[in-house]
Amino acid sequence: MAKDKKHHFIPVCYLNHFKQNGHLHFYSKKRQEENFCTVDAICQETYFYLITQKSWWKTFEIEKGFFDKNVETPLEPMITKIEASIKDSLAENSSIAKIILSEETRRSIASMIFIQFYRTPRFKKYYEGKKLIRQGISSITHEFTKEEISDPVLVHALSTYLNPHMLNKVVSYLVKGQWVFRCSDENVFLTSDNPVVWIPLKGPKQECFTIGNIDESKCFLYYPITPNIVLEIYDKDTKGLPSDFDNLVIRADAERIAGINLNTIINAEDIVILLDKDINAYSIDITLKII
Repeated sequence: MAKDKKHHFIPVCYLNHFKQNGHLHFYSKKRQEENFCTVDAICQETYFYLITQKSWWKTFEIEKGFFDKNVETPLEPMITKIEASIKDSLAENSSIAKIILSEETRRSIASMIFIQFYRTPRFKKYYEGKKLIRQGISSITHEFTKEEISDPVLVHALSTYLNPHMLNKVVSYLVKGQWVFRCSDENVFLTSDNPVVWIPLKGPKQECFTIGNIDESKCFLYYPITPNIVLEIYDKDTKGLPSDFDNLVIRADAERIAGINLNTIINAEDIVILLDKDINAYSIDITLKII
């Protein structure tokens, strides 16, 4: 059994951006209480990536080999690069600017969003009791055993964040969308144990946050990158969207900030990473406008 039993489903390098005085201020929706903790103690579960039997892929390879190499290591420089690009593009007194993102950068960011969206306890729970289907993982030549086909960690991983077919499909969809960075000079944006907020634009309830593939329907998606920056991605065919909306940096006004934060709270499974205010300060009657 691995000594490191705390398996993070939200990267520590990401959470570090939301620290205050070396700690995270958080609210638990399940316990209905606020508290402080170290970054290492939150958004993790004991042996979250533990594969329960001998397998072609080991727990260590998923947690360290895949996430350390493909997510945690490139995430920090990516955030730094975005912060620098936004600072360079937005003059001190301006409220809107254009940012230049290469196709490679957009794909890298979209890949991070894809992986983060699916690597949460919400999706692991969703796949519990399901069996692995070989469709979409044709690049894996391993002959699966009966136990592997039913292992919850492998089913979750190979159905979502380790599935190359699904990765390419969703990343291509996101890259083609219209990207807008909302920013603030103050630390105003919250995050949570489900930081990627996906809102389908069709269906009975536009405001609901449903389990499913990001590109199953036209969607509006956002991801708090730091307490100062939120990335919004709009479906390219969103009704009423200006044709030149892509690659914009916009200073967020108070209403936009409030709407984003409220939806972040709604989307959280349990943990909301707060800033200076208590949770009641964010419980306001506002609906986030898509545009």
